Amino acid sequence: MKQFLLAIALILGTLSIHAQETDKQRKNDILADPILLIAVPMANVSYERLIKKDMGIGINAMITLSSEVDDFKQFSPYFRYYMGKKYASGFFFEGFIPVTFQNDAYYSYRYDDITNSYFYINDAKKNSTTVGIGFGVGGKWVIKNRLVIEASGGIARRFGNFDKYDIGELTGKVMGGIGYRF
Repeated sequence: MKQFLLAIALILGTLSIHAQETDKQRKNDILADPILLIAVPMANVSYERLIKKDMGIGINAMITLSSEVDDFKQFSPYFRYYMGKKYASGFFFEGFIPVTFQNDAYYSYRYDDITNSYFYINDAKKNSTTVGIGFGVGGKWVIKNRLVIEASGGIARRFGNFDKYDIGELTGKVMGGIGYRF
């Protein structure tokens, strides 16, 4: 009986040591895209939870910050499959579902006989919400298990009444980001 209890204790001890080694792997990535923030300006942030060595799920948010550009918000949950040798890094494929909220202002111009010139009138604002399905590719590199650099892009087909909203059937997702793994 003592040998049986000793064997059980050794097995449980080995399993707990193995569990502690695998739990030390960081499984969360958060990234921001400084290029779009400066160029557009658009906030482009992403959070990913790493499920396995070669799989992760996450969400990407793209939100315009300028009042000069039409109001645009896109939230894209995604699933990734990694091809690299390191934990959740290297080349990857992803499938994503973009949910887009758009507020477009439509203008028309009219001729003024008094000033002999044309002027613009804000005719209407149209709000549209669409959902789509897309595919993307990219690469993620992890430096010293903390710093994360990603370059990725994808394209998606949106579903909805496009004649009513006068918007395109395609949308995209891009990330040239830098972030942190925790």
